[in-house]
Amino acid sequence: MSDTKNQKRLSKHAITILINHAIFQFGGSLSIIFVNLYLWRLTNSIWINGMYNLIAILAQAITTFYIGKMSKKKGRTTIYRYGILMSALFYLFIVLVQEQMVEYFYLFALLRGIAQGLYWVAYFTIVHEVSSNTNRHRYLGWNQVVMGSTNLIAPAFAGAVIGYYSNLTGYMIVFSIAFLMFFICTIGSFRIRKESIRHRNYYMKYLPLMLKRQKGFRNALIGWFVIGFPQGILMYVPAILIYSIFQDESIVGYLNASFLLVSIIVSFIFSRNANVKNTERYLWIAAIGFVLSGAFLTWEIATWSVIVFMVTQNMFKPLQANAYAAYYFQWIDHIPLQSEFRVESIVLRETIINIGRGLGILAFMLFAEEMDTNMAAYVIFLAMMMQLVLPLIIHNKKGVMK
Repeated sequence: MSDTKNQKRLSKHAITILINHAIFQFGGSLSIIFVNLYLWRLTNSIWINGMYNLIAILAQAITTFYIGKMSKKKGRTTIYRYGILMSALFYLFIVLVQEQMVEYFYLFALLRGIAQGLYWVAYFTIVHEVSSNTNRHRYLGWNQVVMGSTNLIAPAFAGAVIGYYSNLTGYMIVFSIAFLMFFICTIGSFRIRKESIRHRNYYMKYLPLMLKRQKGFRNALIGWFVIGFPQGILMYVPAILIYSIFQDESIVGYLNASFLLVSIIVSFIFSRNANVKNTERYLWIAAIGFVLSGAFLTWEIATWSVIVFMVTQNMFKPLQANAYAAYYFQWIDHIPLQSEFRVESIVLRETIINIGRGLGILAFMLFAEEMDTNMAAYVIFLAMMMQLVLPLIIHNKKGVMK
């Protein structure tokens, strides 16, 4: 029993990474929804908001795909630092240009996309390195607790600051604090132990052969597209919906914090009790929960339905995210090249999920331009229905992983 507990315990290195990730997440959570609201306040255009997010996501997908080779040559830690530093520059430039951001929103979207691509490829590769099948659910569970906690505190704080000041002054204060967080995070990244680079070869050229031989791995990759599609829509639409109803940024922040409190509780329970053997069950529960959440919006888009939708979403999102991530990390240990294909596997994950996010944004822009139409609700509902595919992917893994 004690041996099992020791195997599940996280190393000091893993804890250091979690702490730095918490600072990164705090900076992002403090500002990300308010960058979209800032653009909305300046333009009142769902099209500009959609294009900003679409360009950022596609830039992230392209960066992710091409950065893998450099990651293997220079090391994941170096790429990780570049991603944090570019995130800091993103907020610094917003503070410098302020309302002129609208004129250059596509450049800001590119910078944000590149920064996110660099960071997440490196971070998820590092996560696989510092965890094992024995304690990975625990690490991912605590990762969700960290993300949920920062997402709980930061938006509420940012909303209060923005609501306190008149005009757009509060936005600039929040973006300045975000810059400071990423600057601190950049310094903190030097505490992370740099890995020894033994395998510099980039094996993406073997992907077609691998997909042919490992159909389960191919299906696992398709699953990331399914997960990404609704995420693209939910990146910016809920905040705009809530602001359109209440016309108050502080309420957006407080409600977002309340929604994420649900995620924290679920993530904590998951981290303590999850078992990789029950992955399929977790995904079925999450998928059914997502479908139910989308059904509330088809009744009507109003205060009650948006709040119920967001609460339900945040209840089942960590269940799906942690279960599927752990399942995918298992595949990295079973494909022919195993850990030598680790970076490539993360590159594929991030590229495909971002393509899904981008197409989700595009679908919403094309079919739901007006935020008060029923079409918006049905686009979101169909995106939720797609999540029923994930447990089927797990079910059809054909016993490859024992």
